[in-house]
Amino acid sequence: MSGSRRVFSIPPGAPFLPTLAEALLSGRLVSGFRFDGDPLALADATIYVPTRRAARALRGVFVDCLGGRSAILPVIRPLGEFDEDEAAFEADASAAIDLAPPIAAIERLLLLAPLVRAWKRRLPAHVAALFDEEIVVPASAADAIWLARDLARLMDEIETEGTDWTRLADLVTGNLAGWWQVTLDFLSIVTENWPNLLEERNRSNPAAHRNALIRLEAARLKRNPPTGPVIAAGSTGSIPATAELLAVIAGLPSGAVVLPGLDRMLDEPSFQAIAVPGARPALLGHPQYGLAKLIGKIGVLRGDVEEIAVAERPLALRAALVGEALRPAETTELWVETRARFTAGDITEAFADVTLLEAAGERDEAVAIAVALKRAVEQPGQRAALVTGDRALARRVSVELLRFGVVADDSGGTPLIN
Repeated sequence: MSGSRRVFSIPPGAPFLPTLAEALLSGRLVSGFRFDGDPLALADATIYVPTRRAARALRGVFVDCLGGRSAILPVIRPLGEFDEDEAAFEADASAAIDLAPPIAAIERLLLLAPLVRAWKRRLPAHVAALFDEEIVVPASAADAIWLARDLARLMDEIETEGTDWTRLADLVTGNLAGWWQVTLDFLSIVTENWPNLLEERNRSNPAAHRNALIRLEAARLKRNPPTGPVIAAGSTGSIPATAELLAVIAGLPSGAVVLPGLDRMLDEPSFQAIAVPGARPALLGHPQYGLAKLIGKIGVLRGDVEEIAVAERPLALRAALVGEALRPAETTELWVETRARFTAGDITEAFADVTLLEAAGERDEAVAIAVALKRAVEQPGQRAALVTGDRALARRVSVELLRFGVVADDSGGTPLIN
């Protein structure tokens, strides 16, 4: 560990939540804390996890680990969801009391849509003066709401990153500057008109409100460090405010941060190339970029991060091979050396349970996945999951599973239209 900061990692081949629970109970995470059968011991612990689903699952894991023994479980909170009423009773509660409530999603859309339509009415003359041509703009209320939804999403992204809207004017020059000026004119809806609407209604943007709550929680922990364990687990710190909170937790006397799958096998020059300031934009999508940036924010080196589990050999080999395949372009010349470390048997063992399926179409893809999931859950005690960023695919698979009498627990929810 680096100084007093405690940062751990669980490799991708190990079960994350069971490993986390066992490490806390055994005393490996926090010095001086160990569950010795006292039913009140865990009540002093607070654990932050990324989502509500993870919080529910972790509670179940603790029940399993306790093996039927009576105990009050730790306080398990999703990151970004904090009790404003509780914060109001803190000694220095002025910041929490002054926070304007977040505006509801529907209300925000209905307020943005008229602003979009007003922009549309003045745009054609502006564009004609610049380019002497027409441009397709929102022609109906439905179009305006569609564009307002995209604008709201952009607002959330920019405020999540803590970026200043005024910097947008300096992004583009040259041949694109004329069209970029049209875009800036559209974004003036946010930079000029939207703040006034929020102030009139005493509301705030959801992303800004969440960031403020996270920073208030970080300030509270730093000002009054809890006596019990405080653990943040499973977050990559992709939101800057969350990274600040994790840095505070790592430095608490009884704090610890548990990272999900930090790559400890990649050589140091390659790992440093991932998060070097001014790195190529392509590196921003590297799976380890967020973690590399986070440990820098916390103030620890990768070598100071301790792994608290060991993955089974096939899964460890798979992680090593995938890490090599995703090596930054700056050090790909090392493939000549690293390839010799893996025998043909190692590669076969690593991907023995991996199947590549090339479906003829979207329906065949969904049916194939549904059949694989059905066969998996038919085994006693077996669980299966589909991880995808394609919501349409997830819905198709859920429908196909219904044909087999399997009801999928879709974390993305179901649209009202369905």
